[in-house]
Amino acid sequence: MIGEKMSSISLLVVSDLDVGSTIQGDVLLSRGGWIEMDSVHEARVWHHSRSSVHLWWRNESHLFSDNLDETYSNHTGFEISEVLFLSRHVAASGLPSLTLHAIGVLGAEPLGEVAEYGGRNGYAVPPSPRFASLFRRLNRIAKSHGLTDEFDITLETTHHGPFLMTPSLFIEIGSTPEHWGREDAANVWADVLSEELGLESTISISQSNEVVMVGIGGGHYAPRHRNVLLETNALTGHLLANYSLTMHRPEGNWDPLSDRLPEGPWMNSIDVAIKQTCESFPNQKVVAHLDRKSFKGWQRQSIKRYLESMNIEIFRLADFVNFES
Repeated sequence: MIGEKMSSISLLVVSDLDVGSTIQGDVLLSRGGWIEMDSVHEARVWHHSRSSVHLWWRNESHLFSDNLDETYSNHTGFEISEVLFLSRHVAASGLPSLTLHAIGVLGAEPLGEVAEYGGRNGYAVPPSPRFASLFRRLNRIAKSHGLTDEFDITLETTHHGPFLMTPSLFIEIGSTPEHWGREDAANVWADVLSEELGLESTISISQSNEVVMVGIGGGHYAPRHRNVLLETNALTGHLLANYSLTMHRPEGNWDPLSDRLPEGPWMNSIDVAIKQTCESFPNQKVVAHLDRKSFKGWQRQSIKRYLESMNIEIFRLADFVNFES
């Protein structure tokens, strides 16, 4: 254990069980600047000479590594400001993609039970405040590498484990074994992370005036929420797909504008997404952005009423633009 507790670090995590993870780890280490440290739980660790970044190379699945942040911090004495999991992405479409997302299992029941793909039903992890910045860098750098003709550059809604207390993201290469080991894709992510984390030069980050979006509704790849990030300087926290927002319409002559709100896990999903996003952005304005067309009218009205009860404003794209002007 290190004798003195140091300033907070960003922790990159590689899983030896995941080709999409190991190719990213290999490319980052090959660029130099890494100094090996004492192992943690028999897994190799490096710290970077230019930035407060550690890389932990483990032989365990990311998805079920609950409390990994606490384990590392207790062993090394370092406080962790964020965890970035380097990972593969799996999709039935088989289309090549570079993607990232926050983690949690919102909308699943029974609440509190261990979920099929790690994490706990009804719980989420605070998102790394770098989410929007990483996504914008990824778009720019992938284009400069000439990968955008082949790879979809996207983001995903919150899903799967593990369960942690530290702000986290998954950094992924998809979507089949043909793509996971692609060195050109790993080089894009290495450029993004090097620039974002200051591995090759010191960078200044200022995000004091931006509003923070919690995306509500739409499909897994969140196209309408993605547009907000590409067309404005907004930051982002959790993004919730419709599958995380199940609600049951009351029977009979029910009025969505005034009668009791529908039952279902949707309220917990919104609660947790907003709470965890506020935890990552304690000094900034957090607002909701709805994919309106993905909801029926009664669902949309119910969500609006619930957000009003929480004093959370709903922004459209124009509101994000006006907020910056």
